[in-house]
Amino acid sequence: MALAALHLLAAALYLGGTLMLGVAILPAFRGEGDPGRRATLARILRVAHPLSLGSLGVLVLTGAGGVTGLKGAYGAQFAARWFVPLSLKLLLVFVLLLVASYEFFGLGLRLTRAAAREAAGEAGLGPGVHARLVARLQTVAIANGLLGAAASLLGMLLARG
Repeated sequence: MALAALHLLAAALYLGGTLMLGVAILPAFRGEGDPGRRATLARILRVAHPLSLGSLGVLVLTGAGGVTGLKGAYGAQFAARWFVPLSLKLLLVFVLLLVASYEFFGLGLRLTRAAAREAAGEAGLGPGVHARLVARLQTVAIANGLLGAAASLLGMLLARG
């Protein structure tokens, strides 16, 4: 029971944070922005992305624990009963992890490192490049939120039995 509660808490943190980033925070930072706004966005990403990454790790580990419980409960009938819905969820989670990796380590790091260079007095991203990266980051965050929501729906179907 504690494993399921931790799984739900991590899912709420991931989904809420990702959708908040994509729907509410990033739209406020769209456009070229001045160096101060770019630095503020970088500070937000330095907190949001590690929290999201940590919650994804907890989701994967607690999800694996939940599957182990299902295997024990269903025994020999596990594969016949759960293969299709579990395979769909695992495929969805795999795609989500790939897209999240692009969000965190591709787009997010590029933006935060550029802001750090600007703070050190070096050249950062050009305003147009920054604007395009923020727009792409917003699109990817919303896509991750939708993928997470779909994985959550499949998880609820799996939990119902």
